[in-house]
Amino acid sequence: MTRVSENSATASLSFALQKAKQKVEDLQMKGGTLRNINKPSDDPISNVEALTLTSRNSDNKQYLRNINYAEVYLSSTEKSIEELTEIMNKAKEIAIAQSSDFFDVNIRKNVSNEIVQLRNQALAIANKRVGSRYIFGGHNTLNAPFTSDGQYRGDKGQITLEVSKDFFVPINVSGADVFLGSVRTGLKMPHPLDDIPELKDSRKNSKNSILEAQEKASAKRELASVDAAPEFEDRTSVFTILGTLVNGLENNDPDLIQNTLEGFDSAISKLITLRTRVGSVGSTIISLTSGIEGEIIDNSAHRSKLVDADVTELFSDLQKQQALLKTVYQSSQGIINTNLLSFLR
Repeated sequence: MTRVSENSATASLSFALQKAKQKVEDLQMKGGTLRNINKPSDDPISNVEALTLTSRNSDNKQYLRNINYAEVYLSSTEKSIEELTEIMNKAKEIAIAQSSDFFDVNIRKNVSNEIVQLRNQALAIANKRVGSRYIFGGHNTLNAPFTSDGQYRGDKGQITLEVSKDFFVPINVSGADVFLGSVRTGLKMPHPLDDIPELKDSRKNSKNSILEAQEKASAKRELASVDAAPEFEDRTSVFTILGTLVNGLENNDPDLIQNTLEGFDSAISKLITLRTRVGSVGSTIISLTSGIEGEIIDNSAHRSKLVDADVTELFSDLQKQQALLKTVYQSSQGIINTNLLSFLR
């Protein structure tokens, strides 16, 4: 028969008590925080997954903030283009009416005042701001893009925002495109490396080497240069058209007034195209909103399953462990000295 020493019994009882107390403490901590994971060692795999979901939700919330800012910018831009289109349509109607010989010089001079006011309205739209930033200045958003005589001081920079993972959208249209009519109509698209001189030169050298190799391989075949695609700009300035109309009215020149009609048609057509472009970008980011919000809800629900504690199960386990600890205390009373039991408590 194996002899169990007093030290062995004490050690076994101490181990059982410490284990039961530790489980009760862990359950009490979970009950206080209502979380299954209070430190990474509780569940390393679930903890990593929960951190990943938290990071994704943080990114998605930033995307929503970007979308909200983009909506304000695009809405203001679209509204400004709409107002400018109305101004140009109104000026065109006046030009059509005043191009006939029915009106005399006095009437035309009086009407020219109305065109001057329309030009001032167009200039106010050109220098419109969202907050402290001018929306038609390109990258130069802190300075007024247009002077009082209609000269453009901004650039053609395009501001982009990331509204989804690796998905960027433009949120502005430069004043050169809207008011000067300098919309690119060529087929050649700029290469992103062209902004870096060293890379641009190396790209050209590489391109030339490829062309030389192709010419040697096929001497009879004439290769078109990749740079042959035409690129041109039709600079139909809104302010120039309105200024020409004012001159025609002031000088009682029906032919000059008549000549502005083609410019009005071209400018209005470009404004409609730009407004459609801005509207399509706005529709795109609006459609992304519901998807991102749904992903945030799904990620939060999944994270809750990983991290948050089941209250019913938690308190049921806590009651079981407390009963187990009480049983261990009671069963130990007849085995070891009372003073030792008090010390262990």
